[in-house]
Amino acid sequence: MGRFPKLSVMNVNTGIPRYTEHDPFDQLMDLYEQNYILTRRLLGDLRRLAPGNEFTLGFEVVARITERGRFTLELAFTDHAVLDSRQQPVELRVRIYLDARAAELLDPRHPAACLQADRTECNRARQSRNRMLQRWLLARLGGR
Repeated sequence: MGRFPKLSVMNVNTGIPRYTEHDPFDQLMDLYEQNYILTRRLLGDLRRLAPGNEFTLGFEVVARITERGRFTLELAFTDHAVLDSRQQPVELRVRIYLDARAAELLDPRHPAACLQADRTECNRARQSRNRMLQRWLLARLGGR
């Protein structure tokens, strides 16, 4: 028997389709795409950004472009409203893939840990991290 195409349901919170099929890799790629769209809604045209650019988003968040490649952009969001265990503002490091229109939250502790870890566990951790980024971006967009 042939495989049926994915059915999509519109996510009313973001206006982005959410798929009913549960392929973990597809879900991760959807999260990356949604995070790209949300980041773009927050910062505007990402292609115009250069290293050193800094934006204040409200009173609590600063976005700083840290690196720029031909197809990638890395930025750091510093959120003064959210504090870590040492009572320091939380910094989220995000890599934007301009050609793929995807954005992912980088793991600050072990950037290359997924190369050595179990793939399933690694993808689960990526999904969790990027769901958190999605919630954070939605909260920042709601507060503008």
